[in-house]
Amino acid sequence: MKLSWVGVATSFFSFAKLNKHILTLLISLEALMLSLLVFLFSFCLLNSSNYLMFLVLLTFAASEAALGLSLMVSILRLRGNDYVTSFSSLSFYA
Repeated sequence: MKLSWVGVATSFFSFAKLNKHILTLLISLEALMLSLLVFLFSFCLLNSSNYLMFLVLLTFAASEAALGLSLMVSILRLRGNDYVTSFSSLSFYA
């Protein structure tokens, strides 16, 4: 369980500091979801409860990854780069 908290802290730190490219943000979000999955799985093992919440979180993590990658591909096709600084609500389609 302590290892999952280290993973959560590391992924939050990487999400806050490495924010130049969209791909690094997506990877740090996936690391956060993986750390939360490990924490929830170990919590379910210690308390011998059912694994329904683990499966729900796993489903959300998979759908979040697919949605994030599809949005990144569409942004790459629209803009030509994956820089976070190119996001602006004033010039979204320009």
